[in-house]
Amino acid sequence: MRRLEQIVLGVLSLTIALALWRPSPKLEGAPPSLLLYLVALPLVFYVLLRFAYWTFVRPYLRFLRIRRYRNNKELREAAKRSL
Repeated sequence: MRRLEQIVLGVLSLTIALALWRPSPKLEGAPPSLLLYLVALPLVFYVLLRFAYWTFVRPYLRFLRIRRYRNNKELREAAKRSL
């Protein structure tokens, strides 16, 4: 997840820098809300993805790892009993 955070922060930083440093001619007369959307929408998307990962995906992956560890442990114990 650290790599995804770095990519998202890099894209956001680049977007903000480009918007502040040299706005395109199309955005010259644009309302400030348009620039807000250029920054806010990717940020909101990132926050929602992070929330979904921490709430749903991470516990499920943890459950799978624990189950795999327990299965391996039971198989080792069964192999020891059979010898």
